[in-house]
Amino acid sequence: MKNKTFKLMLLMVAAMLLFSCEKYNEDDDFSAKEANSTLIIRTRVMAVNETDESKISYPVNIYVFSGDACIETAKIESEDTPISLRLPEGSYDVYAIAGADAETYNLPTKENAAKEYLIKLNDGKTHSDLMAAKNNVTLAYGEENTLTLSLERKVMLIENVSIKNVPSNVIAVNVTISPLYENLLLNGNYEGTDGSQTIDLIKGSDGNTWENNYNAYLLEASGQATIKVSLKTEKNTKSYSYTSTDELKANYKINITGTYNENGITLNGTITGATWQGVKNINFNFDETGSSIDENTGSETEEGKDEEDTGETTTGNAPEVGTLYKNCYVLKSENVGNGTKVTLMSTTFEQGLIFTDNDQSSINEAINVKLKDMAAASDGLESFRIPTLEDLKYVKNNLEAINANLEKLGKTLFFTGTGTLYSYYFLDNDGSIKAYWPSRDEPDSQIPCISTDIKSKRNSIILRGFTTITFIE
Repeated sequence: MKNKTFKLMLLMVAAMLLFSCEKYNEDDDFSAKEANSTLIIRTRVMAVNETDESKISYPVNIYVFSGDACIETAKIESEDTPISLRLPEGSYDVYAIAGADAETYNLPTKENAAKEYLIKLNDGKTHSDLMAAKNNVTLAYGEENTLTLSLERKVMLIENVSIKNVPSNVIAVNVTISPLYENLLLNGNYEGTDGSQTIDLIKGSDGNTWENNYNAYLLEASGQATIKVSLKTEKNTKSYSYTSTDELKANYKINITGTYNENGITLNGTITGATWQGVKNINFNFDETGSSIDENTGSETEEGKDEEDTGETTTGNAPEVGTLYKNCYVLKSENVGNGTKVTLMSTTFEQGLIFTDNDQSSINEAINVKLKDMAAASDGLESFRIPTLEDLKYVKNNLEAINANLEKLGKTLFFTGTGTLYSYYFLDNDGSIKAYWPSRDEPDSQIPCISTDIKSKRNSIILRGFTTITFIE
C-alpha cells in the first residue's frame, strides 16, 4: 500500500514539474525563446515594368516586430541579396524603409524602434528616393518562410522649374510649394502637415528665363497644394499664388514651366508618374488677381504708382494682437475685404550694421542681409521688410502695452533708451532709408526725431523686421 502511495506521489510531482516547465516557456521573454524557424526577406518595387526608375533604393532597413517590441533589425545593401533571420515560431510585423542611411536620417535602432518612430532628416540634408513597405508573417515550428516586401515610393520628384519672359528688372525668382508632409514614420505613414519647399531659380543666358534643374525629392502634399511664384525687383516683390485642384502625390515626377506676360503668369505643370502611375497634366494659371506685393526698398511699383504693401496672403484664422505667430509679435490687425490684415514684428533685432556711411545702396544691402537672417531664424516666415515710419510711430504710440506683452512672452523689448537714445532704420516715402528716434518724437522736443545721417557700426541704430500677412478665412 505504501509502495502504491509513493508511486502516486511521484506521478503527481512529475506532472506538476511538467506543467511548470510548460508555463515558464509560455510566459518567458522573447529573447529566451528558441529560434527554430527561418524567415527569408526579399524586396521588390510596386511596378508593372522593371525599368531603371522602378528599381529599389538602397540601403533597405528592415525592422521585425513581435507585438510592439522590435526584436530584430537587418539591412539589405544591394540588389538580389535576401536576408535570412532565425526566429522562434510566431506572428511578426515586418517594416522596411528603403533609400535612407544614418548619415541622412535619424534611423531607429533595435533598442528604440517603434512602429510610429519619427524618421526625420538630419540637419542640412535633403530627402532621398524614400520607399516603405510593411507586411505580416506567421512562422510555424521549423518552417522556412520567404516574405517579399513590396516597396512603395513615399516621395515625389521635382525635376525642373522654369519661368520664361521674366522682366529685365527682376533680380530674383523663386517658387514655393506647400503644404507638404514634414516627416515619415517607420510604419510608412506621414507626420506633420505644415511643410513647404522654396526653390530658387537661376537666371539663364538669354536674360529672361529663370530656371532650376532641381531634381530633388519631396514628401507629398498634405492637402490641396498651393504654388507661389515670387518675382523680386529692387523695389518690391510680387507673388502669384495658385491653389491646385489636382493632388501632388508621391511617386510622380513634376516639371513646371511658367511664362510671364503683362496680365501676370501662366504656369503649365507637367506631372509624370514613374512607370506604374501613368501621366497627369496640371495647368497653373497666375494673373494679377492672385498676386501680392512685399515692399523691400521702395514704395513704388514698376509703373511708378504708389501702392500699399499688401504682403502675403494665406488661409486660416488670423492670430490675436499681442500674441506670437511663427515666433513674431502680432503688432496690429485690421479687417480688409473678406480677410484680416496682420502686421508682424520680429522678436529679435540687429545693431552695429556695417556699410559705407550714408551710401543708400550699401545701407540697403546690409539691411537686406540681416532681414534674411531674421526670417531664417523665425518659425517658417519667408521674409521681412524694413519698417515704414508709420510702423515705428504705431509702436511708439503703443509702446507700454507692446513691451508688457513682449516681456510676458519672454521676448526682447522694443528699446527707446534713457542714457543711450536708440533710433530705428525705416524706409521713407521717397525710397531712402533713414533713422527714427521714438524718444524724440514729442511736441516739445527741440531735436529732430528723424535723421538722414546714417553711419556704419552704430549700436544705437537698431533694425527690426516687419511683414504683413492677410488671412482669408
